[in-house]
Amino acid sequence: MSRKRLSVLLAALLSATCMTTLAAEDALTQALNTEGARVNLPVSAAKTPFDPLFIRQARGAFNNFHFQMGGDHALYYGLHLDNLLPTAEAAPNPEFKAMQRALRPELGDIQVTTAKGPLKLSDYAVSPQYRMQAMVMVHKGKVVYETYPGMAPDARHFSASTGKTLAGLVAALLVSEGKVDPKLPIVHYVPELKGTAWDQVTTAQVLNMTTAMDNEETKASIMQPDSAVVRYFASILGSPRATTGKSEDWLSVARDQQPLAGEKPGEHFRYASINTQVVTRLIENVEHKTFADVFAERVWSKVYARRSAAFALTPQGDALPVGMVLITPEDFARFATLFTPSWSAVASEQVVTPKVLDLIYQNVDPKRYNGTTKQQSSVDMFNDQAQGNAYQFDYIWSDGALAKSGNLNQMIYMDPKRDFAAVVFSSLPYHSGYGEFKAPAYLRAAAKQLAGF
Repeated sequence: MSRKRLSVLLAALLSATCMTTLAAEDALTQALNTEGARVNLPVSAAKTPFDPLFIRQARGAFNNFHFQMGGDHALYYGLHLDNLLPTAEAAPNPEFKAMQRALRPELGDIQVTTAKGPLKLSDYAVSPQYRMQAMVMVHKGKVVYETYPGMAPDARHFSASTGKTLAGLVAALLVSEGKVDPKLPIVHYVPELKGTAWDQVTTAQVLNMTTAMDNEETKASIMQPDSAVVRYFASILGSPRATTGKSEDWLSVARDQQPLAGEKPGEHFRYASINTQVVTRLIENVEHKTFADVFAERVWSKVYARRSAAFALTPQGDALPVGMVLITPEDFARFATLFTPSWSAVASEQVVTPKVLDLIYQNVDPKRYNGTTKQQSSVDMFNDQAQGNAYQFDYIWSDGALAKSGNLNQMIYMDPKRDFAAVVFSSLPYHSGYGEFKAPAYLRAAAKQLAGF
C-alpha cells in the first residue's frame, strides 16, 4: 500500500472514530439533560418514601440508559425495580434466624487513601462524593459493622452485577456434580446459539468470560448508547435500540455478537454481562426449571434470610441474576457468608463446599487476567491487585479472597481464610466528577485487621 493511500485510510479511520466519539458524547449530553438523570438528591432521600409525582416522573423516564446515568431517578430505581419490572421470587428457609451482632466500631476508623486524601470509613460512608447506601461486614458468622446512610436496613436493593455470583455458584454446583461438562461447546447446552460465533466457544470460556467477542464492558462502552453492551442492556429491560428505535430480545443480540480479530477464545478475560445471561439459560436448560426455582431449591431455601431474593425478568420472562436481583444488604451478606467456614450461622446446610471452592480456584488463570481492565480496577478499588477471575467472580486473590463488583458501584466480598464476608450498595454514577469507588478497600482492610493477617 502506498504512503498516500495509507494516509488517506488512517485519516478516514480517525475521522470515523472521532465521529463515533462525538456521537457518543452528544448522546451522553442529551441523556444527562433529561430530568432526573443528574444527581441532586442525597442518598439519604431514599430512606423515606418518594413523592408520588417524583415516582410518576421516574417511571415515565425509565430506560436502561437513563438508569445508567445514576441520577435522582436511579436512586428510586435501585430500590424499586419490582415496581418497574416483573419479578420471580426465590423463597428463603421458612425458619428465619436473625444474625448475631458483635459490632466493632473501631472498624470505622480504618483509613484508605482516596482522591480526597486519607479518609476514615466512618467519613467515607456519609460523604456525598461516594453516595454509599449500605455496608454490612460479617466476621465468624456475626455482623461486626453495618451502616445504612442511603436506605432502610430491611429494604431490597438491586444487586447490579454482584448478582452474577448467584449464577456462578449454581453453575459451579452443576459442574461439581457432573451435570455440566465445561469442556463441551456452550451450544451443547444452549442450542439456541448454534450457527453463530458461539459455536467456537466452550462452556468454561463462557463461565470465565474469555469468549473473544467484541462485547467487553468498560466505562466507555457502557456510556456509548449503541455499543454491543448497551444493546444487551436495552434488550433485557425492554428498551428500544438507540439506532433503530426497535426493541430486541437478548437472544437476538447474543446471536449477533461478533468475534474479535486476532484473539482466540480462552486467551483473554473480557468482562461481558451477556455471558451470564447465556449461563442462566444453560442452567435452565440443564435443570428444566426456571432460574429462580433452581436458585431457591439449591441455595436460598437453605438460608435463614429475612426476605425472598427477587429476580427481575426480561419481557420474554428470562430471569436476570446478571444484575437485576433485589435483596436486602444483610441477606446478601448471608449469601456471602456461605463461602466462609461460618456458613452454619446463616444456613441449614453447607452449600459452598470445599469441592466447589476448589473448582472456582482451579479456574483462575493469571495469564488471561494480565493487562485486563478488571485487573486494573482491583488496584483502583481495593488498593490490592487481584490474581485472576473465574466463574463470574471479577477478583480472586492468591490468599483465596473473592469479589464481584456491580454497576453504579456495588460490591460483594468473600474471604474464606479470614472467615469474613461483606457487601456494599451504592448509587454512584461514572460522570460529572463521580466514579471513584473505594469502599472495597475498606472491606479488604477490615478482613485483614479482624483476622490479624
